[in-house]
Amino acid sequence: MRSFVLVMLGVFAGFVTGGTAGAAEDATRVTVSGAVVDQTGRPVEGASISSRGEVLGASGSDGAFDIRLRPGAAEIIVRHPAFREVRRELLVADDLADVRFELQPVLSATESITVTAIRAGDEAPVTVTNLSSAELEQLSYGQDTPKLLQYTPSVTWYSDSGIGSNYSYLSLRGIGQTRINMTFDGAPLNDPAEHALYFNNFHDFTSTVDSIQIQRGVGTSTVGSPSFGGSINFASNPMRQFAGGNARLTVGSYDTLKASAAYESGIIGNGFAVGGRISYADTDGYRDHSGSEHLTVFLNGEWRGERSSLKLVSFFGSEESQLAWWAVDPDTLADNPTFNPMGEEERDDFSQDFIQLQYTRALGEATTLVAQVYYNGADGFFHQWDDPYAQNVFMDFGIDQHFIGGMVTASRQGERLTMMGGVHYNDFSGDHTLDIEGERIYLNTGLKQTANAFAKAEVPLGSWLLYGDVQLRWAEFDYEGDVDLGSVDWSFVDPRVGVRYHVSPNLSLYGSVGQAHREPARLDMLAGEDNATVPHDLESVDPEKVTDLEAGLGLNTSKLALNANLYWMDFSDEIALTGELSEIGLPLRRNVESSFRRGIELDLRWLVARNWALTTSANFSHNRIDRWTQYVDVFDEDFNWLGSEPLVFDDVEPLLTPEVVVNQTVEWTPGPWQVAAVGRFIGESYLDNTGNDDLVAPSYVNLDLRAAVTLNRLRSLGRPTITLFVNNVLDKVDQYPGGYSWQYISREPNGDELVGIPYYYPLATRNIMLTVDFTL
Repeated sequence: MRSFVLVMLGVFAGFVTGGTAGAAEDATRVTVSGAVVDQTGRPVEGASISSRGEVLGASGSDGAFDIRLRPGAAEIIVRHPAFREVRRELLVADDLADVRFELQPVLSATESITVTAIRAGDEAPVTVTNLSSAELEQLSYGQDTPKLLQYTPSVTWYSDSGIGSNYSYLSLRGIGQTRINMTFDGAPLNDPAEHALYFNNFHDFTSTVDSIQIQRGVGTSTVGSPSFGGSINFASNPMRQFAGGNARLTVGSYDTLKASAAYESGIIGNGFAVGGRISYADTDGYRDHSGSEHLTVFLNGEWRGERSSLKLVSFFGSEESQLAWWAVDPDTLADNPTFNPMGEEERDDFSQDFIQLQYTRALGEATTLVAQVYYNGADGFFHQWDDPYAQNVFMDFGIDQHFIGGMVTASRQGERLTMMGGVHYNDFSGDHTLDIEGERIYLNTGLKQTANAFAKAEVPLGSWLLYGDVQLRWAEFDYEGDVDLGSVDWSFVDPRVGVRYHVSPNLSLYGSVGQAHREPARLDMLAGEDNATVPHDLESVDPEKVTDLEAGLGLNTSKLALNANLYWMDFSDEIALTGELSEIGLPLRRNVESSFRRGIELDLRWLVARNWALTTSANFSHNRIDRWTQYVDVFDEDFNWLGSEPLVFDDVEPLLTPEVVVNQTVEWTPGPWQVAAVGRFIGESYLDNTGNDDLVAPSYVNLDLRAAVTLNRLRSLGRPTITLFVNNVLDKVDQYPGGYSWQYISREPNGDELVGIPYYYPLATRNIMLTVDFTL
């Protein structure tokens, strides 16, 4: 594979450096001139201007540019390291002059109206990171979304397979994925009962995403699962004005093969446009029998009128995976780093469907109304042995769940006041089953209804901006099964206020305080059981609450984009991970009376020279649980189970929350090439909440490389872009980003002994992915 990659890059480099287009073709081109400026109207120097993968020129010190294009429809792309990419469709029929491109800072963006109800605006005093479509294209080779987002501030991740396929999970400030709100064009993706989202169900998701906003902390009001540790908001790609498409092929280590193709009609008829993408992926995974196969179809459509629009976004995904959700002890990993304790025949088969219809209507010059309805459903099964060693009984667990909902939002933007409000409701039903040898053992159903209303306001006062946000939220959960548990409901009020002060056009300071509540998930209330066998009290697990203070600054110049912030999160009744797994492999949680997370975050991009840029994201934190009670098993000297005992620990670090997370990227962009080295340091973290130094995920350093070249000469082949990803360049074998522990008391004749065993999910050793993108 290594030789193949080097030969391919050498051959294509020859095409790139072998010459320029002929004079005959250049004679057919016409001149397009204009200027590139920032949001304040000042000129931007060094912005590259390209079309169809060909770099045509760059803006000068006065922001001016002068390029040559062939007549006809053309998509112009303007890029600058300190600003967000701009794409514009031009119809070139004759020489064009005074074409103006206005760039927004890379850490700030104006978002589509379909997601403004959920996302933080440019001026909102909220801690955010924005990723544009260009940044997503550079980072993506079809890996799961948690792996793709790992280089943003305070994000950690791990994967069952070790390579970002199969099941992958992320944390934000050490807060797990089930406590992070995720939406797609404003509609919730987390299932309401477990607050879970499995990106494995729909592969290649970010290829259909135009931008991602990550809010850290309680952020702004949202819908769906509570935004407790943060929120991740995905916005769909806007429809193109002109017809076009693209295709992608990826091959790599572990017999990885990924392929996708997309096409959009452009505007046809009376303002209509349709588009779609189909994606396929197959990989064996790094760990033994941890392979997965995926097929996902994305279909979109849009109609645009003079004052209204109607947009359909949808995806339909299916996957088959070999299960690998049990971690491995260090001794076994030392002998076999790829060992998977689950059998080759332990597999799952799931599908997920998402459909959303949005209607947008402009009511006057300043008021906009958006109405949305959506459906989100998932169903499938997984096969698992009752005992991984004895393998007596093969169990078939089934899940069939769906929810439907709608929301209406209205916004009004004025010079003295901007207001937004909305209401949302959804209805969820989820069946859980267990079959053994064709016999139904149990069937239970979880039912949940949620509703919320929110209002937001921004008031500009000279250099100041005042922000206020309040959300009312109600939820009710019912359980129907062999044991009657009844129902439980919750009501919450979550306020947020903040202020931003502009020191200068390029520098602003902000501060905010907010509160969020989150009800327990189904798994919490059933104490880890998939089917209730005892009459659990649904009110025994208290809702958790966080008070979040954020303060930071934003600096944006032509060469530097910087966000830096402090956060102070105080929790009451936090529903914290215990470091243990349920019988079917799901993480267990329970209430902690008092805990906190405090830290500093950095998000920096610096244009060092014309073709050199540095990107840094970092988190330095101090996190504590005031008091933790760990229940440990007790065994006699013959390893017979005697029961369990509680052990109490004070002032301990929460599990899987490293106090240092640093990402450093060095990027070099000579001509058609883009070369980046990405270093990552993850500090050590505990595997449970006992502060036991023997139960630690060790710190590690990782280095990835990325090199891409656009082959402008191969126009007949769609101007392919070749991208080489080399993950874990240093070939480290002891990188363990996730895991759990098991502690027990061994009752010996000479006294009790507390024994602890760590279990780790390993990252893959050095691996290579080669991607070829074509423009259709």
